[in-house]
Amino acid sequence: MARTKNKKKTTPGEIAPQAQASQDKGGSSILQKIVRQVKAKTGFTKTMINPEGELSISDAISNIIAPYRDTAPDYQAFNKLVMVACTAWNASILPAEKREEMLTDMRKTMPDQQSREDFTEIIKDLMKRKKKLSPNVDRMIVEFKVTDRGDDFHIAIASTLKK
Repeated sequence: MARTKNKKKTTPGEIAPQAQASQDKGGSSILQKIVRQVKAKTGFTKTMINPEGELSISDAISNIIAPYRDTAPDYQAFNKLVMVACTAWNASILPAEKREEMLTDMRKTMPDQQSREDFTEIIKDLMKRKKKLSPNVDRMIVEFKVTDRGDDFHIAIASTLKK
């Protein structure tokens, strides 16, 4: 399970990488790497690491996936779970038409009908949990990274800031 809580001072910016890690577990280097990836992908030059007073999206995702945590005992399964949760998070804050278009496109990539049905069921549940646990948070997730720390998994997430 992911861990949390070392907060750093922030600098003004447009992307907010959130992470759950202690400094001694390599959290700082993971955050710096995700910041570089987001900057390279998006062109944003200003960032904030764990902005004070803002919800940690990594913590929020950990809470959203909690009921499914036991179904993901290894890195590959946990990484997929986080990916689906990030998809559900982003879908839940899109307008209905765009949300359905996004989910339809994703279902098209599934190999069979059972996979599409399972995906839809899990996405709907995760979206419902997002709306229940973080109803007023509309920050889009732009990047995530899961790291296997041996005894648990670390989740680092970069998200947009409030509008």
